[in-house]
Amino acid sequence: KRLVEPERVIIFRVPWRDDKGNIQVNRGFRVQFNSALGPYKGGLRFHPTVNLGILKFLGFEQILKNSLTTLPMGGGKGGSDFDPKGKTDSEVM
Repeated sequence: KRLVEPERVIIFRVPWRDDKGNIQVNRGFRVQFNSALGPYKGGLRFHPTVNLGILKFLGFEQILKNSLTTLPMGGGKGGSDFDPKGKTDSEVM
């Protein structure tokens, strides 16, 4: 069970204003697996198709990558359904 279910799942919304003045809302996620060996290690993914299921899989995969490279760290992954393609610098920042 320690590897199958994440220790922590955080789901949140991020409201932001686009260059036309409209308010947009994107979902954000953070999944953390197995901190028995150390802190969580994993990256971020920004893509319109990101959802909790994808990040759970990628976080689980990160546990295996960390253990195979002998890193004493748990697996984690974060992301958002925000698509940075075609956005201006002010919209991304």
